[in-house]
Amino acid sequence: MLNIKTVPTYPQPAYPTPYNQKYESEYCDSRKAPKCSKNGTLTFCLQDSEYPEKEVKYAIDYDPIILKKYADVAEQSADNLVDGLTSLAEKQFDYSEYHGNTFEKGNWVGGEGYICPSDVLYARPVRAINAEGEWRVVVQEMAWPGYTQTQRTETCLFPGSSCRTLAPCYQSKCLQKYVYQRMLSFDPCDPQKGIFIDIYKLPSACSCHISA
Repeated sequence: MLNIKTVPTYPQPAYPTPYNQKYESEYCDSRKAPKCSKNGTLTFCLQDSEYPEKEVKYAIDYDPIILKKYADVAEQSADNLVDGLTSLAEKQFDYSEYHGNTFEKGNWVGGEGYICPSDVLYARPVRAINAEGEWRVVVQEMAWPGYTQTQRTETCLFPGSSCRTLAPCYQSKCLQKYVYQRMLSFDPCDPQKGIFIDIYKLPSACSCHISA
């Protein structure tokens, strides 16, 4: 006999529109990049002057099961996420002399660091593009004091460039890797949905690939 496990479902709360808020159609194009994304060059924002704090707070207050949806490890660093490396050492990585060119001096000199230079953040996004290409507001402490959503992101500084310190006889390049993450979210174009879990594609690693 098959042992089939069912996933519990919860009723979707009904939310009155907060403060009789009316959203302009221009603001409600979920695929239009917000100002914080610098004309769409960023896929997530760490600061957002247009963050709808009141609306998010209102939706949280009307959601009786929000704590069932929430999970986070607030204190994240190399100390608990990278084996054999301290957060202090990671912060001191310096790639200022490397420019992605195998035959430049900067490819061979420099101190400790990853073979593919990257920018590592322990970030708390406030707005981000979901897996469907739509912008969502991410629930953070500014709207829900004491609660955060933290993600470790790692972005290649020179995607497609040769790996640092490898001899030219190796055909190598730095590849950007991604991971899908779930975060509590709010859709400013559809506030009646309240708080829900959405999926986001975030940069997770910069890996060196050597061709055969």
